[in-house]
Amino acid sequence: MADKADVMADTELKVDLTESGPCEKTVNVTVGPDAVKSAREKVILQFRKEARIKGFRRGKAPRRLVEQTYAESIREELLQNVIQDSFQKAVEKEKVVPLTRPLVEQADLAEDFRVTFKARFEVSPRIELKRYRKFRIEKKVRKVTDVEVDKIIADLREQNAHFIPKTGSAARGDYLLLDFRVVDDEGHTGADGSRNNQLVMAGHDDELALFSHALVGLAEGLGQKIEIDFPADYPDETLKSRRVTYIVDVKSVREKKLPELDDHFTKQAGGVESLDELKKLVRKRLEHEIEHRAEHTVEEELFRQIIEANQFDIPRSLVDLAIARQIENLRHQRRNVGDVGKFAEVMRPLAEFMVKREYVIGEIARAEKIEATDQEAHARIETYAAQLGQTVEEVRKDFRSREAMDNLRNLIVVDKVVDFLKQNNDITQVEDKS
Repeated sequence: MADKADVMADTELKVDLTESGPCEKTVNVTVGPDAVKSAREKVILQFRKEARIKGFRRGKAPRRLVEQTYAESIREELLQNVIQDSFQKAVEKEKVVPLTRPLVEQADLAEDFRVTFKARFEVSPRIELKRYRKFRIEKKVRKVTDVEVDKIIADLREQNAHFIPKTGSAARGDYLLLDFRVVDDEGHTGADGSRNNQLVMAGHDDELALFSHALVGLAEGLGQKIEIDFPADYPDETLKSRRVTYIVDVKSVREKKLPELDDHFTKQAGGVESLDELKKLVRKRLEHEIEHRAEHTVEEELFRQIIEANQFDIPRSLVDLAIARQIENLRHQRRNVGDVGKFAEVMRPLAEFMVKREYVIGEIARAEKIEATDQEAHARIETYAAQLGQTVEEVRKDFRSREAMDNLRNLIVVDKVVDFLKQNNDITQVEDKS
């Protein structure tokens, strides 16, 4: 009986699949009357169960009355159900995997209960990588200079600075703990509002930090008035060509004191006993950063050359998704992306590269039979546990779901593909003179 049902299903479903663009297919589907009538019976049965018609208890109204009362709704749900079910069967029959929801066009339910429709959808490209070995890549490396080490030490001093209260007016480089409000010509707080408990540097090096510049010379005290004339070319659109009046309450003036380069500072900044040891530690970290950036640049250049040598189309929907994720990440970091449309166009080349990179990795992994073993997944979890200072059992809980474990295995495959490419391409180390 099962075989007979399958034959009936095939005769009731006619499918014509064509390519309608790069990474896009169109399927024309015809569903026969018998299948549509069967689906209609199910829809009517559901409507009868839920129908609320005056004079009848719920679910007890006559079938004919239900069909008359809900005729249009029954037709719409029937068409939707048939399209959804037959589209799925059509793509399974043609062995294609849609990447996007189908865009359904020319849907029709004929008087003889025959359903026809057209659906367009995106699919992954067919990729044949003709070359991904024997590319030439330069790995640019350089030595860490004493100047770079000294700058990091200076930054560490800045980070560990103390702010000591001082009497008198603020000099350039001092910090003021203050409240301020923006006022209009009548002295009322304006639309720009107020801020409380702000620690602001007086006389900032940035020439556009006009508020900071105006704080030089202020001393502790309430109700101090400063006026700032913002130029016509000021970057902030809300301040261009405006004179803004601030009422500032200075709670205290503080002088920044940098720590001495002694053993106490080296212990606090790096957990080491002397300045020489701190410099060695800083140099080692800088060398690691340089090496990491050099390796990353090599990886990106490898993929760029492979992509250039093996041109293929990619689905626009995946590029759009990559852009949307980038915008969401930036917003999560509370960074302003400005005009979303313009930002998306600026991001599009990078997003296209990222999508192509994923396809290249997948194709190389398939061609070279690169997979992530259980042992490798376990080892990666052990590495995470060591980095986080947690037990393996604690970290393993984060990978209990199949999705999480699949993501972990994908990361391992990516790393193995990158290693494979480095081993099978000509990477020459050269001095970075830039």
